[in-house]
Amino acid sequence: MRIHSYLTLCLLLVTTVAVSQKKPLDHSVYDGWKSLSRTTVSHDGKVVASLIAPQEGDTTLFIQQVDTRRPANSRSMTVDRVNKFTLSPDGSWTVGIVRAPFSERRQARIDKKKKEDMPKDSLVIVNNRAFDLIKIPEATDYKVADEMGRHVAYTLTLPKDTTRKEEKDKSRAVVILRNVVTQHEDTLRNVKEHAFNKYGNAFAAIIQPEEKDTVDTRRVEFFDLENNTRKVISSDFKEYKSLSFDEPGQQLAYLATGDTSKVEQKVYDLRYYANGEDSARVLADQHASGMPEGWIFNEHAAPSFSKNGARVLVGAAPKQAPKDTTIVDFEMAQLDIWHWEDPLVQPQQLIERRREERRTYIGIVSPKQPHQFMPVATEEMPYATIANEGDGQYALLWSNFPYRIEGTWDLTAKYDVWIKDLESNTLQEVATPLSGRPALSPMGNYIYWWDAEQQHWFAHDNRNRTTHNLTRDIPVNFWNESNDVPRAPGSYGTAAWGEGDAYILINDKFDIWKVDPRGSKEAENITRRMGRNDSITFRYVHTDREKRFIAQGDLLLLSAFDNATKERGYYTLKQSGRSPLQKRVMDG
Repeated sequence: MRIHSYLTLCLLLVTTVAVSQKKPLDHSVYDGWKSLSRTTVSHDGKVVASLIAPQEGDTTLFIQQVDTRRPANSRSMTVDRVNKFTLSPDGSWTVGIVRAPFSERRQARIDKKKKEDMPKDSLVIVNNRAFDLIKIPEATDYKVADEMGRHVAYTLTLPKDTTRKEEKDKSRAVVILRNVVTQHEDTLRNVKEHAFNKYGNAFAAIIQPEEKDTVDTRRVEFFDLENNTRKVISSDFKEYKSLSFDEPGQQLAYLATGDTSKVEQKVYDLRYYANGEDSARVLADQHASGMPEGWIFNEHAAPSFSKNGARVLVGAAPKQAPKDTTIVDFEMAQLDIWHWEDPLVQPQQLIERRREERRTYIGIVSPKQPHQFMPVATEEMPYATIANEGDGQYALLWSNFPYRIEGTWDLTAKYDVWIKDLESNTLQEVATPLSGRPALSPMGNYIYWWDAEQQHWFAHDNRNRTTHNLTRDIPVNFWNESNDVPRAPGSYGTAAWGEGDAYILINDKFDIWKVDPRGSKEAENITRRMGRNDSITFRYVHTDREKRFIAQGDLLLLSAFDNATKERGYYTLKQSGRSPLQKRVMDG
């Protein structure tokens, strides 16, 4: 009995000491916690890169070569103090910015050092195959193509010129175009703007030296990086801006103006260059056929190419009245008046004023039909999207202007909606108003929306101009049953469209439905009601951000959430077969 009592006392003492020695959580512990961010995987899945970020302090770049067949052969490396990086799609290279140590940057801010005296960053280029790296000091930023190829353009800050005391040295930054494979570099000074095409086989730069510079000239340079050629395509002493390539890098569009004065609004023309031509040419200006009277291309026009490059999409806007220069600013009254019939409350007006002043209305110019402008959006129909990534036959237009006043108390968004046939240049009204935000199917054959008032999904066929209720005959709710705010409940969303706009996948609370947008076929529950029967919520996972639809034969990846056990995981779904839905992993 005494032995048992003694053992019990010893155990109690040990437990008490262990508990008393347990360190309590405080802010120093939180600062040591780390998280992964910006995780990127190469296209072949063999290289993974991520940032390891503490709560405060220097982040670390982590790169791993993944060998799924022989996991023991997987290798990894880390690069300290990287806060921004890009992994090439093929996994060969990683480019990033190495910050100065956090402690040095912190102390410099405490000491209130000037910008040029702050600790400097560096560029790091990592060969992921050999795990070799190169660091380039004094680099402040870099740019690569969306699908990074062999080139990186980094901005290098040169040492301050101490011989120039009288005037500010405004042209100290240069852009270095570097081939990461051959390490060949081209140096570009006085660069105002530069850009790659999507795949990194073309590069362009706007060179804009100071007006007093008698050596350098204003120009636009085009680099064909596949053929290692470099050409000046504009050099007529104008101001240039808004470089935009087509995806293959064979066409370039940008804005240009001959007015280099400091007027409030300059008039620009649209320049166009095709690789192989001698120089760029004017594609359209304010006198183009079809341009509305009094409209111009201003500095906010921002051209871009459609997916196949057949169209240049560019904004135009009414020319603003010139500012009255006969009255000096300090003698001009500043009024801020609101009227009860104004469509927006005063704080919102003030916030959106800048955006409204910069608003342009999208139109189309074809390189094959120069000096012709097709307006798409207008002041009455300001919002527009063109089907099939800018190449489609139809454009969706909408406006909420008539319903802004009631929007201050009615949270259900309302829009007037139109469809424009760009081939026939005809406009058709779809609905006024429509209780929901409209969208276009990938190919543009349908407009679809969630109607907040009727609590159903609808589709409008743009070809035969008919509208169908897509979910009326499906015996489940498609509105959010957990809605707890004083407004009409929203939907559970859509998953994706089928190839050729053949069908649309729509979510209910648990399952996914395959619905014919024409309304001629019965809806199909592709998850076989397993979600509702087992209280599992299935959702389609987009594994390719550039894929706009589901092709026939695609294997679908679904996320799964068990509402009872709170487990999460993934299933795969075949589009045919007896047991199309297969569980892959589920855990807590």
